[in-house]
Amino acid sequence: MIDNDITMNSDILIVDDSIFILKITKQILEGKYDVRVAQSAEAAYMLMRRHTPDLILLDLEMPKVNGYEFLEKIKTTPEWKDIPVIFLTGTDDRKKEEQALALGAVDYILKPIAEGVLLKRIKFHLELKLFQKNMEGMVASRTEELLKTQEELRKAAETAREALRVKSAFLANMSHEIRTPMNSIMGLTELAMDSDISPQTRGYLTRIRESTRLLLRIINNILDISKIESGKMDLENVPFNLHSVLMYCQSMILPEIHEKKLELKFSEPLVEKQLLGDPVRLYQALLNLFSNAVKFTAAGEVTFSASVRKMSLNDATIYFEVEDSGIGMTEEQVSSIFEPFTQADSSITRSYGGTGLGLTITKNIVEMMGGTLVVESTPGAGSRFSFEITFQTTDAESLFDDVFGPTALNQLEKPQFDGEVLICEDNSMNQQVVCEHLARVGLKSKVAKNGKEGYEMVESRMLKGLSPFDMIFMDMQMPVMDGFEATEKINALKTGTPVVAMTANVMTTDIEEYKRRGFLHCIGKPFQTWDLWSCLLRYLPQVDKPAIGKQTSAQEDEELQKKLQISFAQDNQTKFDDIRAAITANDLTLARRLVHTLKGNAGLIGETKLQNIAAVIEVLIKNGEIQTAMLHIGTLKTELGSVLDGLKPLLEAPVETVFAEPLNPGQTRELFEKLEPLLKDRNAECMNLLDEIRVAPGAEELAHQIEEYDFKNALETLSKLKGRG
Repeated sequence: MIDNDITMNSDILIVDDSIFILKITKQILEGKYDVRVAQSAEAAYMLMRRHTPDLILLDLEMPKVNGYEFLEKIKTTPEWKDIPVIFLTGTDDRKKEEQALALGAVDYILKPIAEGVLLKRIKFHLELKLFQKNMEGMVASRTEELLKTQEELRKAAETAREALRVKSAFLANMSHEIRTPMNSIMGLTELAMDSDISPQTRGYLTRIRESTRLLLRIINNILDISKIESGKMDLENVPFNLHSVLMYCQSMILPEIHEKKLELKFSEPLVEKQLLGDPVRLYQALLNLFSNAVKFTAAGEVTFSASVRKMSLNDATIYFEVEDSGIGMTEEQVSSIFEPFTQADSSITRSYGGTGLGLTITKNIVEMMGGTLVVESTPGAGSRFSFEITFQTTDAESLFDDVFGPTALNQLEKPQFDGEVLICEDNSMNQQVVCEHLARVGLKSKVAKNGKEGYEMVESRMLKGLSPFDMIFMDMQMPVMDGFEATEKINALKTGTPVVAMTANVMTTDIEEYKRRGFLHCIGKPFQTWDLWSCLLRYLPQVDKPAIGKQTSAQEDEELQKKLQISFAQDNQTKFDDIRAAITANDLTLARRLVHTLKGNAGLIGETKLQNIAAVIEVLIKNGEIQTAMLHIGTLKTELGSVLDGLKPLLEAPVETVFAEPLNPGQTRELFEKLEPLLKDRNAECMNLLDEIRVAPGAEELAHQIEEYDFKNALETLSKLKGRG
């Protein structure tokens, strides 16, 4: 109950036309409350305009304006509507009492007035009003707090979403920046290994290739963790053959097993139907477990077993288990191994390497598939990882075999094709790598330096009634017209040519966008040889291999690397001045593009210091931190100058050609006639004529343009040379 003192100073207005009643009632309340009296409704209005009372005692029967009418006036006036009104009346009529309460009165007291009853009723209603006021204040305060908390939560959620967006964008950007130079490292390494080289050189190249693959695995793991954290890792639900998945896992882990002289025990069940699920993620989870088992086992064996726990008409429950005889773990170590970037202890990282992401990813994949990853381990005796998943079954054809079929399992079996491929790529070094790879499996290449050129080449063939390209590889970030717009326009021509994205942007959201925008497939940069073969096999028929042996040689690989270095030296003599001028002119778009190109090309020729400082400046320009970028510009100048100085001998060395003397007019005319249709078709085979072009009179610029895959301008130069002749 509210304390008595709280209501003692309350203001009470008595409204009654009887002076006697006013006097008696005032005597009862004086000393306890501040009392005012009015003998009519009109007089009460005047008092209330000067001072609002806390409670009103109101007579029912009054001349001119009765109690009901006065009450209605009070309740329709905003500043008065919450004043409690008690009727004091000599009319003992239940209907009138109900009417009074219906109009908003809080009580109905009959005359003659009993002092004790009146005081208690007044005290009760004043306390009730005060309680309601306090409650309203508390509710208002609490509501304000809740709204404030809600706004803070909204801002926190918005900040978290923005942080996640920035993180995803950063990871996508870093993935693109790392993969672009790795594309050439991986491509050139595999091209070199496909040649006749010494065992020592092959050993060096093998280490380069394996290190690149390891770096790719780390990049992919980091991207997968990002997808898991953002809830963007989705599972496919396609038919696949369990045997194919397990055999592919086995083929991938066998080289490591043999290298460490371990024993692999492998058993699998016979499942006659195809399973429905995500074969790539299942393969990823199993390979992570295999890789861990091999990594932490110095001697002994690794055992894999899969068995059918339950089989019905429409589903199958499969149990998977990977066991090793390695170092094992304590209970404390087991409890922490599923945390991202965590290993059993720091000595594990020092001794065995790794990021501590593999098991986290595996655990999430297994749980997304409806299973639970179980680990059992004993220090010094080894570890066992197991999980059980129920798959739906189907009689539909497996899609997994199309991607990872026999050719992928036997990676030494190079396929051969017969056809023509269009490459839409603005980076000349990447053009060379892709053209060389395609040539080694029998495919002719034509090159477009941007999406617009690519579209026009496709349209031109169609208008001329020529057969369409067998496949198109499309880069995304190109000047004039990007890969998205070009692909949309090409698909609208309905040539039936499959368009494949070849890009360093391979986040899940990117791949989904490629599919949505009309790309049939996607190859990430850098690609491995069998990635390219697998894509080609998906859309192109194989042909019988030629009886003649390899056309490539170690000398050809050296020449390819030399071409990349010469191209870099020729193209970047004024690059620093161009970058600085663009920044000074506040043309940040141009500055960023120049730095981006320099960074990518430096990576292609293995100049990592220059590549790294260019990457730093590119990010700073992108973020608008121009002053900070200018602090690093001196380092860029130094590194670029050092690289160009190192390549200077290549520019100064005389060009070796198979022709000792310049071509005579007849030979030149014959050469130009042979070259012209190749340039018109953007055919990369014109590269085979470079030795002859270099000794054609006045054809130095033409040779340089062809080296840069700048076939459009080369055609214009050729026309001028022919006109001169």
